Amino acid sequence: MMGWFPLCSTSSASGCMWVKKLKETFAFIQQLDKNMSNLRTWLARIESELSKPVVYDVCDDQEIQKRLAEQQDLQRDIEQHSAGVESVFNICDVLLHDSDACANETECDSIQQTTRSLDRRWRNICAMSMERRMKIEETWRLWQKFLDDYSRFEDWLKAAERTAACPNSSEVLYTVAKEELKRFEAFQRQIHERLTQLELINKQYRRLARENRTDTASKLKQMVHEGNQRWDNLQKRVTAILRRLRHFTNQREEFEGTRESILVWLTEMDLQLTNVEHFSESDADDKMRQLNGFQQEITLNTNKIDQLIVFGEQLIQKSEPLDAVLIEDELEELHRYCQEVFGRVSRFHRRLTSHAPGLEDEKEASENETDVEDPREIQDDSWRKRGASEEPSSPQSLCQLVPPALGPERSGCETPVSVDSIPLEWDHTGDVGGSSSHEEDEEGPYYSALSGMDPGG
Repeated sequence: MMGWFPLCSTSSASGCMWVKKLKETFAFIQQLDKNMSNLRTWLARIESELSKPVVYDVCDDQEIQKRLAEQQDLQRDIEQHSAGVESVFNICDVLLHDSDACANETECDSIQQTTRSLDRRWRNICAMSMERRMKIEETWRLWQKFLDDYSRFEDWLKAAERTAACPNSSEVLYTVAKEELKRFEAFQRQIHERLTQLELINKQYRRLARENRTDTASKLKQMVHEGNQRWDNLQKRVTAILRRLRHFTNQREEFEGTRESILVWLTEMDLQLTNVEHFSESDADDKMRQLNGFQQEITLNTNKIDQLIVFGEQLIQKSEPLDAVLIEDELEELHRYCQEVFGRVSRFHRRLTSHAPGLEDEKEASENETDVEDPREIQDDSWRKRGASEEPSSPQSLCQLVPPALGPERSGCETPVSVDSIPLEWDHTGDVGGSSSHEEDEEGPYYSALSGMDPGG
């Protein structure tokens, strides 16, 4: 800028004043160059510091206070340079109004550009400093929200894990298992409802990670991972408990459902038999055809009844003593009812055939052709073998059922006793299907023909 500075070659006052003015202008320009040089270095350094993300070593209040203190140091440094920046602005303003300093448009544009650049960078630094401090403070609020939410979730999680650790799902009564099933179904719904809270915690962590607000020690990350893993393990365990409880209760309900359906069928047959036997005005042939229909129903249901008895015995082996007593009594009740209904069919068949010699002869011929053994003898032999065994054996096949010796003949059967009213007494040496009554000798051949099955089956 010395190229245009002329030498003072006159002694006139105006000439000296002009030289002095030029010297002052030159001094201003030198001061501006010096201040701008210093500011450029500082501006570059402070902008670099402010543009760096805040790094947090750990997730706690002390770490936040430490980062706020560092930011306060930066803010003080900025404030200390405010005077130097203001000085540059003043020099630029003086030069812009100096016709010698701005002798042409190019020099004016240069000074104005310098002023605008400095003003933009200074304002940006001040804004970044304030934003940085506010971000650190906001980070602490976000941490507090995350930690509070996670603390509440973990408190629930610990209680839930204690509940899932001790389920009442093994070696329990059926009624207890039903209540436990209801309790754990409600518990499973509660676990799924808590998933919303866990997803919120994960969402908060993803925001912290996206905005570089997590700690380098990875405490926040570990907390989220542990919470996800524990919730997943909890719901898997509860699912397994529910599967075990449902399997146990479903087996019993399947047994009870099948038994009830058989009892309903026996009751319907009992009522139909009463109608045919006492109220029907049909002849003997028509009644015999109806008895043949009963025979077909009995044949169709014999395997179902035998399978139910086997299933019931398996449940007895797996059930608690009180439940085993109930199941055994229900099997005995079913056995007695089968004896009663089938016995009525047998006696009615005998009366019909005794009044119809042709039918009786046909029946006896059929028995001779099939060479069927007397089921009474087989049953007596089965009872003798069963009595000699120490362990309870399975009840005899329903196709071998023979009614006990009865007193006055009944026309129907009372409603079966409910499960809840059966006394809880369990004779471990007894037999589920055993009967203390004696068979009627003349009914044996009928049952052999009725079943169409091997008497020992």
